[in-house]
Amino acid sequence: MTNSTLNTIGLTLDILGVLLLFKFGLPSEVRKDGGNVMLFQDTDKGQVRKWHKYNFWSRVGLSAILLGFIFQIVSNYVGE
Repeated sequence: MTNSTLNTIGLTLDILGVLLLFKFGLPSEVRKDGGNVMLFQDTDKGQVRKWHKYNFWSRVGLSAILLGFIFQIVSNYVGE
């Protein structure tokens, strides 16, 4: 592969990752409101599935950005 091809792949992965993070946000294990409230009620399985979906796609987005940077770095060392 040429360096321009690797660079293009890297940039494409970067923009894809940014779009995914824009849509799904960063993965978080901490409550945003800072509260630590214990509720004794049934778990909403729909909300749990939604959390898993958002957590998965946000991690995919971060991975795409990191992989894109790796492609761009490698493209600097590959000669045409």
